[in-house]
Amino acid sequence: MIKNCGIRHITWKYWHAPYLHAKAMGVIAAYDMYNECCDGLLDPSWKVEKKDRMSFCIFRQTLGQQMLEYDPRKRCYPGDDQMRVCTQQHKKRRASSKSSSADAFVDDGLSVSNVKKARASERICETLDELNSHLMSFDRGTNSKACEVCGKKTLWKCVKCNKYICAPSGRNWKEGCMVNFHNISFFGLTRSDNADVHKKKTCDWTPPTQSLISRNKRRIRSFCEDIDKEKNGAGNDNDSEDEDERD
Repeated sequence: MIKNCGIRHITWKYWHAPYLHAKAMGVIAAYDMYNECCDGLLDPSWKVEKKDRMSFCIFRQTLGQQMLEYDPRKRCYPGDDQMRVCTQQHKKRRASSKSSSADAFVDDGLSVSNVKKARASERICETLDELNSHLMSFDRGTNSKACEVCGKKTLWKCVKCNKYICAPSGRNWKEGCMVNFHNISFFGLTRSDNADVHKKKTCDWTPPTQSLISRNKRRIRSFCEDIDKEKNGAGNDNDSEDEDERD
């Protein structure tokens, strides 16, 4: 299949060969992931019959077409903001670009569907291991930006989330911006949530008060309980269907 990729050309530069070989392996891995998703084992709604699936040739053509038509200025994927076409933009145009998370939250404001999508996103951490992976990705930059949680200027950035968040200085852990941003109870209160979830301008955002944080926490807890009940109900229905089939 590596030969079928056709990613090769004659060159005197010896390092091109392993680079092109690795790129071909990436295309094959992407096609394997496509077939795995089409099997429907990860999500039943993704299932595609084998006769309707793309062949490896059509998959490569579609992949090439998407690569040619995609504009990094859309900022749909991590790393797009580091592309040359994006760094040459004026700062106001960079800020006005629509984030990829805005498309995920279709409903306006806090809702069960938005909370469900937030829990499934990479930002929200449900275990200490997940939180540790985000904390280990924090990097100190050279240009300061407003913190997503408190709004103060900070140089620290969560690379996995691509968001600027305050890091504790010395033994001062009182603010806890790093933890709050990755906590489901704080969902809907950050600067980016003001635009992505509530469909408002980021410049109109103000840091949440303690009463607003408490009220938001109660609403999120109620939504999570409804989601868990729905999940447990679906699991019980599947178990009963399996028992009926066995009988």
